[in-house]
Amino acid sequence: MDSRDGRGDDDPQDESLSELLRSWRSRSDPCAFAGLTVRGRRSIGLSQRDVARLAGVSERWYRSLERGNEANYSADFLDRLSSALRLSPAERHALYLGAIGRPPALAAVPETDAAAEMDDVLQQFLDGQSPNPAYVSDLAWNVIGYNEPLREWFPWAAHQANLMRWTFLSREAREQLVNWREDWARPYLGQIRYARVHHPKSEALRRLERDILAGSPDVQGMWDRREVYEHVNGDLRRLKLPCHRGREVPVRVIALRPMRSDRLRVTVLMESRRGVSSG
Repeated sequence: MDSRDGRGDDDPQDESLSELLRSWRSRSDPCAFAGLTVRGRRSIGLSQRDVARLAGVSERWYRSLERGNEANYSADFLDRLSSALRLSPAERHALYLGAIGRPPALAAVPETDAAAEMDDVLQQFLDGQSPNPAYVSDLAWNVIGYNEPLREWFPWAAHQANLMRWTFLSREAREQLVNWREDWARPYLGQIRYARVHHPKSEALRRLERDILAGSPDVQGMWDRREVYEHVNGDLRRLKLPCHRGREVPVRVIALRPMRSDRLRVTVLMESRRGVSSG
């Protein structure tokens, strides 16, 4: 240990982001990723092209990050990259610090009792919905369980994310949720109001309402409409996600609630072939 600063020679702060990214790529087995060509490779691990493809960006954009070039890297991109490289929470933290100089936003904390009800049987149900993305959220929309297609569509879900905070506080959501204001924001605000009426003592819901209105001032006008919605079930919505390569995908939003609990929601996104009517 260096007595001058109290840090060891192997302190991760001494490593550049470029070194970390190359190391994370090299430890990943291409065979573990569906759709990657593995025959004829001369080196182990993922290539820069592989990572760019898995993260839904151009190879040039990813290469710029690995070279240490400064740019306006979004939280959505960094979360997709974290998911592609299968980083641990500590490694994701290091990625954020190296790329944009600040840690990722604090994750919402699921309600303890609700999180405890996420068991193996419910996880098997989620996995059984594949290829449709599916997830479980608690009373305050903290994502506490999901299947692999959901993680591929929404990489942020792997980091104890909150659906409503992502929808209203992230720039990416307004681009990825087609017709964000009318089809997603207004119904979601109505659902939050409905939940607040039925669970007036919930501190998690109170914080959620406060954080959304404080962090997204333009939402206040929609909130003042005092619309109330119960959960959607079968509504047709459109998504335009990086994993879809610019293609709009219509989905039916199916909402379920386990009979054993009123604190959990199960949501399945069923891709629709009919699309959204113009009317």
